[in-house]
Amino acid sequence: MEITHKIPPKVWTPQKAGKTPLDDYRRHINQRFNANLQTAKELQKWSVQNQQDFWLDLYQWLQLKPELPKDMTKAYDESVPMSSNPTFFPGLKINYAENALFANPDPNAIALVGIREDTDLSKTDGELLTWHEVREKVRLTASALRQCGVKKGDRVAALVATSIWVVVIYHAVASIGAIFTSISPDLGLEGCVSRLQQVTPKVIFADADTIYKGKTVSTASKVEQIYKRLDPRPQVYICPISSRDSNFPSIDEFLAKAHPKDPLTFERVPFNYPLLIVYSSGTTGAPKCIVHHHGIMIQLKKIAVVHNSTTPKDVILQYSSTSWVVFNVMCGYFACGAKTIVYNGSPMYPDTKQLLRMIEKYRVTYFGSSPRYLLEVEMSKCCPKKEFDLNSLRIVYTTGATLSAEQYKWFYNNMPTHVHLCNTAGGTDTMTSLVAADPTSPIHAGEMQILGLGMDVDIADPETGESIMEAGQAGEMIVRKAFPSMPCFFWGDKGNKKYLESYFERFDKIDVWAQHDWLSRNPKTGGLIMHGRSDGVLNPSGIRFGSGEIYAIVEASPFNSTISNSLCVGRRRPHDSDEQVFLFLVMAANQTLTPELRNKVKQAIKSGLSSRHVPKFVIAVPDIPTTINGKKVETPVKQMISGKDVKASATVQNPEALEYFRRFREVESEPREARL
Repeated sequence: MEITHKIPPKVWTPQKAGKTPLDDYRRHINQRFNANLQTAKELQKWSVQNQQDFWLDLYQWLQLKPELPKDMTKAYDESVPMSSNPTFFPGLKINYAENALFANPDPNAIALVGIREDTDLSKTDGELLTWHEVREKVRLTASALRQCGVKKGDRVAALVATSIWVVVIYHAVASIGAIFTSISPDLGLEGCVSRLQQVTPKVIFADADTIYKGKTVSTASKVEQIYKRLDPRPQVYICPISSRDSNFPSIDEFLAKAHPKDPLTFERVPFNYPLLIVYSSGTTGAPKCIVHHHGIMIQLKKIAVVHNSTTPKDVILQYSSTSWVVFNVMCGYFACGAKTIVYNGSPMYPDTKQLLRMIEKYRVTYFGSSPRYLLEVEMSKCCPKKEFDLNSLRIVYTTGATLSAEQYKWFYNNMPTHVHLCNTAGGTDTMTSLVAADPTSPIHAGEMQILGLGMDVDIADPETGESIMEAGQAGEMIVRKAFPSMPCFFWGDKGNKKYLESYFERFDKIDVWAQHDWLSRNPKTGGLIMHGRSDGVLNPSGIRFGSGEIYAIVEASPFNSTISNSLCVGRRRPHDSDEQVFLFLVMAANQTLTPELRNKVKQAIKSGLSSRHVPKFVIAVPDIPTTINGKKVETPVKQMISGKDVKASATVQNPEALEYFRRFREVESEPREARL
């Protein structure tokens, strides 16, 4: 599908053009390599064309430890096929935690701020730890882990919410060369077991309770059942939340095992040595266990420092559960020496303004959020800049979904206009932003700004794999050259079969990483537009478009006062000659889908996109299945309505919602009633 090449409204202009770390790095490259790069996009292009020089130079620019060997002239072997995962910085030994825990030169500066849902922000600042205190906790935790028999390569799991403890455990595990994995404690039993059975942790830390939307629920029974189903049986230690008893020892009893005089040391390991395990969404089967290595530090700091201008003066509020890779990305900002707020609770409790209160109270400079949260704030009729002092903010970073043009406009009407709003794209698989922020260039409504430095991202024709980026067409988002945060492997994946299937089997004739996202580039602005997952691309009568284009209309004003959520998928049953598009709508409280509203929705899609984009069916449903991270579950719904029996995995937080869609297999016309 070829998009219309228009220049969307400019919603933000750089406040510090020429004075950002991205500018500093561009000038550094010009001086060191005798280049004449004038813009961030020229720098990005140079970084891809001169990858070896770029990655070697960036390592030094970020002052990672240890220094590179003077005789290292290549970052990796370009003759190794990308699908064979070439080793970066061969022979170099590093440690992730060593590169994180001394990032702030002031040992008395506040490193972590722990807040829970039940924290009264009007009476307390929460739990505060200085950088010295964090290092002490990491030192004792690492010593206790060794006394528990944990060695290099052993797995340590945390069923712990975003908190000071989970950050400490992560860095302690990393410091001794063991492998960390985290799961949000509110994930169901089967979801926990399906992950932990695969990675067989030697030690599990678990919160005593989950706290969410004003409710405190004991995890005792679930932890007991997890323990009984794992083989071999792990050691289990409980992090107290309330005063509930447990059959397992507490984390204080664990710390008592530490040798008080053990020094804080760091086991340096090869750059590509396993550091942590994260999990795919696994919406219809066992989740894949994606292993990332110590070398992800170069990518995390590249985005945080170079693209996002992070320094030890920043205050970070990144909302994420520990089941989401964004938690690990948040730790990348902590690794820049920034004060980092860790919040255990719902972003919507006691209301949608809770995170805004934190921004005001702690003078937050970097707020990591999601398009969905911003939509909830918009739907609540809140005007943040009128109700809160948000002038400390310099950047708001959103990921996990596409930020619509209307949301950009809402943001700059309701938030301080100096704030840099960035919608980015990356993922659990890459541990970095493929599409990133550019503080030196303007923002156009509905467009992402720039490709990440060093990332050879392209847009490929879905049939031939040839580049269609410059033509402005939408296609498969791919990466054509290796990058230093490709996963090591999938845990338990014999012969790398699933790894190759996941990333490298999309095209037969070219060896490229397929991200499975549907992307286009506006040749008039250079901006990038994400249209949704490529496996969810809609294709009625041969017209390809992404579900994100539909969401941008029905989840924006004026519809977001009557529609609270939506899901757009195609149905093609075995006997169908063409795909039919369904738009499912969850109505706001006390609202119904009337024939008039249905017609308005279709007309808005027709005028905003084209008549070919208008769904054949617009139907109200009670709920839409989402993952525990809040992402819409499109593919299983598409499979369900197309006739395939699908069982939702434990990653789907409302699996009963998926089963509801079975009824749409035989639907041939829209219901006359407001709901089925």
